[in-house]
Amino acid sequence: MKILKMIPRGNQVLVRPDDEESRVSESGLVKPSNIEQEQKAIGTVIAVGAEVKDIKKGDRVIYGVYAGDPINFEEVDYKFVEDKFILGFIK
Repeated sequence: MKILKMIPRGNQVLVRPDDEESRVSESGLVKPSNIEQEQKAIGTVIAVGAEVKDIKKGDRVIYGVYAGDPINFEEVDYKFVEDKFILGFIK
């Protein structure tokens, strides 16, 4: 089996967006979606390009919902997002 790896170029950040399951509370209730939530997205950084300085693999980030280019790789959804469109971190 061949192992494939995606490596972002330049100032690109590879993010795996949170899925709908992350909107389910521990008690099983689905948190409602609203306009504010739809204007931003949250995900985990999978890899960063060589020009990216302050973002690292494993960071949880907030980015514009329309920022970046979606890609489906080995049946998993990812987004390539320029580092300038990363709005902040979740700690």
